[in-house]
Amino acid sequence: MLRKTFIILALAVFFSCCSLPQIKNEAPQINTLKVAQTFKINLPEEHKTGYMWQLSDNYDKTVLNHLNAVWHGNQKGIDFNFKTLSIGQTTLTLIKRKYIDTIAKKTFIVSIQK
Repeated sequence: MLRKTFIILALAVFFSCCSLPQIKNEAPQINTLKVAQTFKINLPEEHKTGYMWQLSDNYDKTVLNHLNAVWHGNQKGIDFNFKTLSIGQTTLTLIKRKYIDTIAKKTFIVSIQK
């Protein structure tokens, strides 16, 4: 019983430590990060309504790498996960769509420094 409790506690600590830092400052504010840092942008998304967030492809891929997007359910929304690659600045544009109609847009400026 003690071993089972320890394993559950260890898994809880592991998964809570692995959560990426989140940036929240929308443009014109700037989010400052360091090279080789991972981060996420979390947005609310409920699939029942048909509204979904998409990452626009117009950011500088030499500065940032889009790792993936993970939907965590209606309560927690969707995480867009990134890793910084080099010093520079780029703008991430996330578009909320329903089918092909654009409903909303959020823009995040990311500045990567040493």
